[in-house]
Amino acid sequence: MTTVTLTPFHREELITLWLGDVRDVLSRIATESVHCVITSPPYWSKRDYHVDGQIGMEPTVEAYVAKMVAVFGAVRRVLRDDGVCFVNLGDSYAGSGWSDRNGAIGQATVDSPAVPVGGLKPLDLCLVPERVALAMQADGWRLRSVIIWAKPSPMPE
Repeated sequence: MTTVTLTPFHREELITLWLGDVRDVLSRIATESVHCVITSPPYWSKRDYHVDGQIGMEPTVEAYVAKMVAVFGAVRRVLRDDGVCFVNLGDSYAGSGWSDRNGAIGQATVDSPAVPVGGLKPLDLCLVPERVALAMQADGWRLRSVIIWAKPSPMPE
């Protein structure tokens, strides 16, 4: 992780936006000082940002869910008791992403087709948002609503 100075990316009268690795930024924000968190964490196994230790490139969906629970534990610390948290989180299909047959992380090629992990069959919907939501509930979060983002022309897997 890189060291960040606690300088906002953007600030207005009632809004402050932070830019950086969530694990660094949250550690520098005062406890129970945030009213609202709106985030779209990196989706599991979707994009390699070529950053060591990046979120989203965990070898299994279970490891990704565990990391999300840990990150949102840090979010809970900075949220006020009356604060809210909105999370935009997408899904993927087993075998369509970045884990090759040896468990290595990287884009699958013709010579190394992606295979399912975590007991999923090829082309199973991984249900990542649901897994994260259930794990967060088990960690003490309240799930208040699920909003389906229906894209009429999504990018193909």
